[in-house]
Amino acid sequence: MVGKKTSEFKTHPSFNLKERVPTENLYYQLKEAINWDFLYQAVAPYYGTCGHESIDPIVFFKLMLVGHLENLKSDRAIIRVSRLRLDILYFLDYDLDEELPWHSTLSRTRQRLPADVLDRFFDHILSLCLAAGMFEGITQSVDAAYVEANACLDKMQPKDTQLDWPDHNKIIKNEDNSAPDLLGLSLSLTALPQEEKKRLRSNKTHYSPADPDARIAKKQGKPSRLYHLASLSVDTFRHVITHIQADFADERDSRHLLNIVTKTKQKLKELDRKVQRVLADGGFSSGSNYAMLEANHIEGYINLYGQYTKEREGFTYEAQRDVYRCTQGKELKNKGIKAAKGYFNYYYWARTQDCRQCPVKQDCCRSANRKVLTFTAFRNHFDRMEKRLESSLGRRMKRLRMSTVEPVFGSLLNYFGLRRINAKGKKAAHKCMVMSATAYNLKKYLKLSRPRKVAVKQLALRGKTAYNYRIMTEEIWMTIKLQTQLLRSHLAVFELCNSHVRFNFTVATERSTGCRSPWARGRRKIPPLMLLDS
Repeated sequence: MVGKKTSEFKTHPSFNLKERVPTENLYYQLKEAINWDFLYQAVAPYYGTCGHESIDPIVFFKLMLVGHLENLKSDRAIIRVSRLRLDILYFLDYDLDEELPWHSTLSRTRQRLPADVLDRFFDHILSLCLAAGMFEGITQSVDAAYVEANACLDKMQPKDTQLDWPDHNKIIKNEDNSAPDLLGLSLSLTALPQEEKKRLRSNKTHYSPADPDARIAKKQGKPSRLYHLASLSVDTFRHVITHIQADFADERDSRHLLNIVTKTKQKLKELDRKVQRVLADGGFSSGSNYAMLEANHIEGYINLYGQYTKEREGFTYEAQRDVYRCTQGKELKNKGIKAAKGYFNYYYWARTQDCRQCPVKQDCCRSANRKVLTFTAFRNHFDRMEKRLESSLGRRMKRLRMSTVEPVFGSLLNYFGLRRINAKGKKAAHKCMVMSATAYNLKKYLKLSRPRKVAVKQLALRGKTAYNYRIMTEEIWMTIKLQTQLLRSHLAVFELCNSHVRFNFTVATERSTGCRSPWARGRRKIPPLMLLDS
């Protein structure tokens, strides 16, 4: 007989939410492992003493963490998913019949709380990771990636557009005192000609009204979009994020390395740790960054930028006199450092008299009166960096960087809600990035701080049970060892028989055909008793 389930819902007054959530659940462990009371002290200066009660700060931060742990893209989705999950309700200290805060409360609270509060929350979780022995602070890997902004590329406006809007205090009338055509007036002010629409958009000529801090950028193999730039540093010991910040997407990565290293040093100094190495890709390459790292006694391993050339073809450098000599034997002397387009370069000039009478002037100087060579003022720093990168330690540091920071960025973008920023503005983007990095560190903290199952089982064994367990393990190990030795002996016998059959077949072939087999070339000498009789 086929059974049929009837839908009759009953009220269970004895239902306990804590008993329904398993202890190995992520949110159960997160609730029990962290003491959240420090958040009241962090937000105290930003709340008054009278008026309506706000959302509990602990509930707000927990809901933000839920959004990144569940890879949710909006505040509405956070509330919708939280209502359906028993483990999240238990994590938030909400019962089944309690109403969760409105989604607009989350966005308003995120706007009003300054970024320092979220940075303090991140630093507290970082201190817990240090107490668990999850990072050393010696080697930091730095990288940057684009994060899509909450703005549309097609709705960008020109920066220099000045429309003659009418004064709202004056009455708009036609010459005959008739009512004006308001629809035609609005269309004439907002419509753009077809030639204007076809003009290419750039960060210099256009901006986004929805998010003025978003910038046009392009990833390799993908169309242009509006992005924010996420820059972070990761400790190479256990891949713990030590710093993250939001920057403009139209700026080079090298402009932000000084700020990243400085803030990372300050955080780790408060935790009694010292940065000794910095790893980064070629996007962070610049002479000023190399000089900054050496001034701070930090060993840098940053790939050289593609435009740097150590030597000039046809010119030899004399280090003692600090001059270059061309193929015709003429000298180019150092004329000092000059700044051009924001870069500081050494200039080496040849004499005009020497170049005027030179037979190769047309190919060397072309239309110039003399030959001029320019080198970066940080040439010595580039040379020392190149020497470090070519060493065995430098190659190992390059592999370490690729295996450390790039998987972390992949996790943040794909699994911790950082594919697209839900808020608008650089400050709001920084808050979202900090919360995403905090969720990543928290999940790693719970994973690495909990004891392993094997260790738990061994600790649970006591007395005779532990002794029997150890004896059983030793017996299994001895059995495996004997079986391995027996298998090796069988393989040796098989290999010996196979070699004898091959050699006997070779000799028989040679005796019957009179030709030497190609198998016989370079074969080892074997005893005569093992050969076949003719």
